[in-house]
Amino acid sequence: MMETLELLFVLFAIWIFVYVIFRRLSKKRDDLEVNPLYIMFRTTKLNNFLKKTAQSKPRSWRIFSNIGIIVGCIEIVLAIYFLTLNLYRFLYVPQEATAMVPLLPGITVSLGWFPYILIAIVPAVTIHELSHGIIAFLEKIPIKSSGIIVAPITFGGFVEPDDKVFEKASLVSKLRVISVGSLSNIIVGLLAMLLTFTLFMPTSGVLIMNVQPEGPAFNAGIRPWDVIVKVNGNYTSNVSEFIFFMLNVEPETLLVIETSNGIRNVVTISSVENASRGIIGVRGLTDYYTMRVGEINTQLSYQVHMILNWIFIIMVNLAIFNMIPLFPLDGESFIYAILKVKMTKRIKETRIIINAIFLTLIVSNVLFSFNTYGITPI
Repeated sequence: MMETLELLFVLFAIWIFVYVIFRRLSKKRDDLEVNPLYIMFRTTKLNNFLKKTAQSKPRSWRIFSNIGIIVGCIEIVLAIYFLTLNLYRFLYVPQEATAMVPLLPGITVSLGWFPYILIAIVPAVTIHELSHGIIAFLEKIPIKSSGIIVAPITFGGFVEPDDKVFEKASLVSKLRVISVGSLSNIIVGLLAMLLTFTLFMPTSGVLIMNVQPEGPAFNAGIRPWDVIVKVNGNYTSNVSEFIFFMLNVEPETLLVIETSNGIRNVVTISSVENASRGIIGVRGLTDYYTMRVGEINTQLSYQVHMILNWIFIIMVNLAIFNMIPLFPLDGESFIYAILKVKMTKRIKETRIIINAIFLTLIVSNVLFSFNTYGITPI
């Protein structure tokens, strides 16, 4: 916990320094907006790229954005169903409820995952925003500016459509622009998953991230980033199999462990928690996936697999979350655009009620998650 607080303090200090520097620069530059929570670099240079992309295959982009409307509707229905059902489970069958917590590095997510999350968020946000821009040009909605936005722990691209023209656009045009960002995230997420299945075989061992100094495994020659393949001739293709095998191993037992770096003879010692159980002194175990192209450096295989895995997780979750009807998410803009066409009275009141309902659902799910599962970083 102390390491987490120290890291957050360092990040906060760096952000304050960056904020002060760019705050002074913004007084001399109109293309720079500096806010305590973000810094925006505006430009019109990206507009030409967006316009040319939209004009290259207009029919394909229009079909794609039409699919986005359908997928957006499905995502909103699924969001309502999941949030409501999950809240019901927390109230009546908490053992079946799914934890729903915000991604807070060091608090709800272990700091070890932070680099992968950052790598995944940058393309997720950028692809999402660029998709909005491409379809906006396709629907004859000008882009005032585009550029880069930098926040304390991440950064990405953004586009700003002309609000006045957007408001005058047809309902279908609005829904195309609003929903296409979410669909783009889903497509890229599914491509990342497909690439993972293409590049990697199923779990083929247990990757060791940490070895106890002068412990049995260390003394036998096992080191971090070694992969355990067999124990006493039995395949251990994943962590569960290895843990299940070790449950019945007693202290002072000789284990013949086949690793990615050779066979090691390890004599177990007593566990501190249970003297009748034998351990070898390895921690941070994770399933290992071998690349289909042939065995390469285990660290590289692990990093590539984790990056693709987190890209899939972030892309898909961002796509679904962003279509929740809650301001300032795209889902809220999607519903509001429909309300303005279908309703003539009490549109503002209806919008407030919808926001209040979904804010209550999300906050309730998060609070029940913390109350049921506590704050345990994944």
